Amino acid sequence: MVARFFYDEKGNVVRQERDTNGDGKMDRWIYYDSEGTIERVEQDEDFDGKPDLWLYYEKGKLQRENVSSKRNGRIDLWYFFDSQGQVERKEQDTNGDGKPDLWVFYENNQLVRNEEDRNFDGKVDRVTYVQGGKISRVEESTNGDGKMDSFSYFQNGQLVRKEIDRKHARRIDLWGYYREGRLVRQEEDLNGDGKADRVLYFQGEELVRREEDSRGKGRIDLIEFFSQGKLARRLMDSKGEGKFDSLYVFKDGKLVREERDTDGDGVFDLRIFFDENGQELRQEADTNRDRRVDVWVTYKDGKRVVQEEDLNFDGKIDVRYFFKDDQVVKQEQVANTEPNSPALPFAAVQDELGSVAAEPEQTGKKVTPAAAKEQEAGKR
Repeated sequence: MVARFFYDEKGNVVRQERDTNGDGKMDRWIYYDSEGTIERVEQDEDFDGKPDLWLYYEKGKLQRENVSSKRNGRIDLWYFFDSQGQVERKEQDTNGDGKPDLWVFYENNQLVRNEEDRNFDGKVDRVTYVQGGKISRVEESTNGDGKMDSFSYFQNGQLVRKEIDRKHARRIDLWGYYREGRLVRQEEDLNGDGKADRVLYFQGEELVRREEDSRGKGRIDLIEFFSQGKLARRLMDSKGEGKFDSLYVFKDGKLVREERDTDGDGVFDLRIFFDENGQELRQEADTNRDRRVDVWVTYKDGKRVVQEEDLNFDGKIDVRYFFKDDQVVKQEQVANTEPNSPALPFAAVQDELGSVAAEPEQTGKKVTPAAAKEQEAGKR
């Protein structure tokens, strides 16, 4: 027997059973409505005597397909069809609790969106959008509350931008920009005003530069440069007046030199050297704005012990003072004495910016007027 038919009192077929593999057991059940149209099909795919595939029809057209993919009789996969018989949605139960936690949506037989409930609490916490067979956007709820707080954007299937609401305040406060899948720039909103206050630049996955508006005035007042992941230099607008006036140089993460523009003319005029413990070793100063050192101060155990001055600004020492407990205890007049070590001339603050500045245009960043000046200085 390969088929069995059941009829109602009017002689209409209401059910059909079939043995499709010839093993003598029925493995396909077809149910008809009162008009003789198929309304449901049940099928035993693994021929164990139990159905694991259910097809539902409406007016003869397939509407839904339920599948027990593990062949245990429990449905874990649902397909929904449009009026043309094409799949428009797929639902899947990935953890076996009987409830769908993955939803896949199609248009014209093309995948357009995935929705996932990754913590199985009944709320969608990840949505993936697809265009032309490639991922175009991913939205995620990182804390599992069902509210999206992370947004990733793709071009040609590659990540180009990521936006995150770290405080779950329904406001983006972290932006990441990528090239060839690698992070090249990151912007942060530190005070919650919706504007970036800190910008990080990366090369080859290493941090190379950081800019920050530490006062929240809408302008950068701190720039740090990194080498092999370690802080190398820091430029600051210490007075918050819109001018960089302080430079800090580091070696192996420790401060070794500081330079200051004390009079705000855009040129450094004070240089301080530090030992490995952070104590001052010596100072060099330019008091007449000719960019040459004319005052040398030596420290011991953090205290000033000797100060030498070039009074006529010819590059040679004319007078020397000796100190104890920061009080002058001795003075010597010397003539045309060479300094113990040659001192480099002081640089303009803008020159320092240009010599070590990263190139923001390479990261796709909108170049600010200050950055443009830095680039010009770098080209010179």
